Formats: sequence, structure tokens, C-alpha cells
Amino acid sequence: MPATLRRYEPHDADALTRICLLTGSSGLDATGRYSDDRVLGDIYAVPYAVRDPHWAWVVDDGEGAKGYLVATPDTTAFEEWFITSWWPERDAAYRADANAETLALIDGVARRREDAARYADTYPAHLHINLLDDLRGGGWGRTLIETLTAQLREHGVPGVHLVASLDNENAQRFYEKLGFERLDAGDAAAYGMRLD
Repeated sequence: MPATLRRYEPHDADALTRICLLTGSSGLDATGRYSDDRVLGDIYAVPYAVRDPHWAWVVDDGEGAKGYLVATPDTTAFEEWFITSWWPERDAAYRADANAETLALIDGVARRREDAARYADTYPAHLHINLLDDLRGGGWGRTLIETLTAQLREHGVPGVHLVASLDNENAQRFYEKLGFERLDAGDAAAYGMRLD
């Protein structure tokens, strides 16, 4: 069955977590890197889809989701919800058995609000996108981004940003090809796109 684009549905949460894990090391598999393989999904994928599934899509090949894009039109509001409602219980659970790499990852969660504030005026929307290998190069990344940016424009959102790992050069080339501009982000590769 050919892959299709559809809205996120609650039964996709485990697939989002799995895709986030399998692409979580600069586009490569991060299985075993953290003390709990669910931590990446609980930070970078599932909360976006849970909070507002209207801003989440999956690419489904008939056997389930193999790629996704999750977003928020208002990063500041999302981060407030994330820090106060979504993360506290998960933070405690993940810290209980955390290895050093997991601790570094979850310690970074505390900086999310200040990072969001850096782009809030010009690029208030934020996205995360991941595709498994068999979907890469097939136009699905572009389709997902174009679907999101069309919806953001319909809602009057003036810009969107994302952050990639500095060593994920494939992702950086992809974003630049789609018209994202590199932003000053220090230890990460941040990109923004104006929509107005």
C-alpha cells in the first residue's frame, strides 16, 4: 500500500515515540543511548500531538506511521504547558534511573522557555519532523513542511522555527533547500522561515 499523509490520531503515540528514537541521534538510531528509550518521544514528539493534534500529521504506509511532523503555532504557550503540566511527572520518573546522557538531555528541558523566547516574536511557531529511512528522499518531508506552513499562514502565524543537531548535515541541507534561514543558536542549528 502506498504511503499517505493523515492527521495524527491518539493510537499513533507509540509510533511517534519509536520514530523519534530511531532518528534521535542526528537522524540515526538512538536505541540504548538513554536510560529509557521513551525519553526522546516524551520531549520532542508526543507532547505536541497530545496538546493539539490539529498541528500533528503522520505518514502512514498502511502498517502504521513511519514519519511525522508535530508543531505548535505558539511556542511560548506550548512551553509553559510543557514545563508546568506535561513534564514534571515524567521528569521525576526519568531522573530515577538516568544515565549521564539522559541527565544532560533532561537538564536541557529547563532551558526550553528561554530558548523559545529567543524566537517568539519573529518565529512563534515551532516544529519537529522525523521520517524513517524508507520514507526519506520521497518528498514526504517537503509535503509535511508545506502542509504545516499552509495551515500556519491560514491562522496568521508570521513564522516558524526548528532546531537541528549541529552534526545532522543532511537535515540542515534539507531545511535550507526548503527556504529556511539559519539563525544564531550557539550549540545547535536553528532555522527559521518567515510566513508573512
